[in-house]
Amino acid sequence: MKKVLRQQIIEKRLGISQSDKIKAQTNIINQLSEEEHFLKADFIGIFYPTKNEMDITSLIDKYPNKIFAYPKIVNEKIQFLQVDSHIDMKKSSFGVLEPSYGFDITSKLEVVIVPALGMTKDNYRLGYGKGYYDKFFKVYQNPYKIGIIYAHEEVSFEPQVYDIALDTYFMG
Repeated sequence: MKKVLRQQIIEKRLGISQSDKIKAQTNIINQLSEEEHFLKADFIGIFYPTKNEMDITSLIDKYPNKIFAYPKIVNEKIQFLQVDSHIDMKKSSFGVLEPSYGFDITSKLEVVIVPALGMTKDNYRLGYGKGYYDKFFKVYQNPYKIGIIYAHEEVSFEPQVYDIALDTYFMG
């Protein structure tokens, strides 16, 4: 079921025009700019876009007083490394750009903005199937978890025991 949903959404994403993508990104950034947890947080986990995900990295420049961090897979677990102006990105074995080094601020995160292929109405995330974020949130339960999806990506599936619900999600 999830595998089929993933394929359908990935296919649809390939057809999103650049202007629709920019509209969605702007919409998400505007929603985040009004979200109280985001506004109060000093330490925020964000992601570097891949595979037609929305690019919300402009938040880093828009909120210079906040400390942002990108995820990096280390020993099969997500670590969040602080973003700075000298960040050096390298392709991981999955083809995702990750910081090659940086301060690990994982335990300080107050908000994590999570990429998703789809979200259920009860805040369960459809990811790429590796379970990294579910494993991460099982250990780090404090950050407020915000998923982001394109407008047509609300889905329905039966959550598994290892699935962790996010706190909310926004549609672009």
